[in-house]
Amino acid sequence: MSRKLKIVICIFTIVAFVLTSSVFALAQEDSGIIDFYTVFSKDDVNKNRVGNSVYNWSIYMPQDAYINKDPKGSYFSMSSNSYKANINVEAILNKEGYTSLDEILLYGQDLISGEYSGSKLYSLKKGKDKQGQEYIEATSVFTDSFYVFVDEEESSGTFNLIRIYLSKNKRYNYIYRLTISMDLNFYSQHKNLLYKIADSFETNFDRNNPNIKDLADNVTSWRVHKNTSYGWQIDLPPYWKSTDIYNLEYNSSTQSFAPLYTDEEMGISTQKQQQDTLALASPDSQQEYDEYLSVSFVTNSNISFDKWVSQEIKSIELYNKELLKVISSKSLNIGTSKAKIYDLRIRKSLNKTFVEKRLYVDSNNNKYVVRLYVTEEKYNKDKQKYERIINSFKVLPAKSRYFDAILWSGDLKPQNTMKTVKLNKAPFEMKISKDYKTNMPYYYYSYFSQIISSSIPSAQGISDIETVILYNTPYSILTINGGINVDPAEKIIKNTMQTWVESNEYKSKAVNMNLLKYADKNLSIYKFTYVYNISKLSELAKGNPNRDFNFMNLQNRIIYMIKYNQYYYTIDLSIPVLYYNSYTVSDFENFVKSIKIDKIDFSKLNLKFVKEDLEKFKKKE
Repeated sequence: MSRKLKIVICIFTIVAFVLTSSVFALAQEDSGIIDFYTVFSKDDVNKNRVGNSVYNWSIYMPQDAYINKDPKGSYFSMSSNSYKANINVEAILNKEGYTSLDEILLYGQDLISGEYSGSKLYSLKKGKDKQGQEYIEATSVFTDSFYVFVDEEESSGTFNLIRIYLSKNKRYNYIYRLTISMDLNFYSQHKNLLYKIADSFETNFDRNNPNIKDLADNVTSWRVHKNTSYGWQIDLPPYWKSTDIYNLEYNSSTQSFAPLYTDEEMGISTQKQQQDTLALASPDSQQEYDEYLSVSFVTNSNISFDKWVSQEIKSIELYNKELLKVISSKSLNIGTSKAKIYDLRIRKSLNKTFVEKRLYVDSNNNKYVVRLYVTEEKYNKDKQKYERIINSFKVLPAKSRYFDAILWSGDLKPQNTMKTVKLNKAPFEMKISKDYKTNMPYYYYSYFSQIISSSIPSAQGISDIETVILYNTPYSILTINGGINVDPAEKIIKNTMQTWVESNEYKSKAVNMNLLKYADKNLSIYKFTYVYNISKLSELAKGNPNRDFNFMNLQNRIIYMIKYNQYYYTIDLSIPVLYYNSYTVSDFENFVKSIKIDKIDFSKLNLKFVKEDLEKFKKKE
């Protein structure tokens, strides 16, 4: 969560508390009883502490506390009107490997300043709590006065106290940051209240204390989850929760589940595994779940079960055949429902292979797809757990009263599956599948970039390069460039290819590169292919367990470079190695055959290519 977002949440919490306080005041006039614990449950009325058993902390909870509960629990905020304070607790993974508070003082100033870096600092010191746990304490004052550093006592503003704790427990590799913000005037008269809260913080969660409210999901046993909207149920393991994983194949009739906490947070993985995870994880990468479950209601079409399954399972053709293996498939019955289950083995990187179970179910023409996705390592350690999840799926007799007919896409028959893409500044048109979109869908949360990108046409003074980028699932990107380039084709290709042949990928033979040429009068066509050699990548990583190659990040490329009179074009298809397959490549080749440039129709050309020697493009010593 970003710092700006946390500040917004704090402000929202204060406003919400003020609004709810008026409601509670009315309730007090009516009955004389104020129940501030309805945010939890009736069983929590006697609790005076709050904490998190996974992140291993607890703190005093004022009787009028208003809780903003983050579902994950790594960031906690609470406000109290009687204390005129906001209290925040953050459990921050110790990625830098700090071993002492002194190291944090020297190298971790960002941890100490927190969101209040614009405040005036009044103290920075080390202290020790009643349990003997050391902490760094910083106090500051934030005032909205323009004259921030005038030599007089502040009359209004916010007093901030930040304490930093370093966990001594190796299982909990966290830095804890406690922040208390109190109205300055109130603080000047009630300092004891601020320190009552601050001194109550413990880097420990006492499971035997009945007065502590655990913010962590306390469902520690298996339970049945029922979806009464679409009529199904399934067993969920401890700590699994509904998530916002977006399923590309289906719409909002899909509900997904994943563990609320990672192995590192639960203390399951070893210290070495944690270090490896940190080393391989990109700071900008979105969390990738090691295990998750999705259940989709697809249709209530009366299409036959076998035809439906055969259409749905075609999605496996999108995978690279080198990286996907169908382990098994079998038909079964779930009560009176027809079902078929597939076990797939998907290699997403050199070091990470996933097992995916797909269950297809037809109950009175209501069709469901259940997908369970888990790393092979986890699956092999606990097969019974995952077998129980997938085998527990059942169809319920009751559904939402609003439920009506839902079309299946397999029943739809588009009149025309192709569309024409044209360039305005150079003569060019090409027919492509309507599956390619000109606007990037919102689920493209990252662009998997190539280490070495192909050269686009060099811009002349009179040239306007026109670029069209099209996107298709799963994550293939088609880029069309066109514009004026008066250089001879041989010169353009030499400058372009020199970058590729001087790359480490070419020298190490980690990538198979190939260049073909066709020339006729004023038309030259070069076809360049760039395909990763998976076995060679394994050789390069051999002996180094921390070296991995992600087959979603690595991109295979097919690039057509076309020179016609003064115009130069590149048609560049980039596909993640994981999804590089003959179907996508074949479609792309058919797109190229549909190209028309001026009066030249590629479908009528007899394209007989000649292989070029890439060595001639190397720089001469």
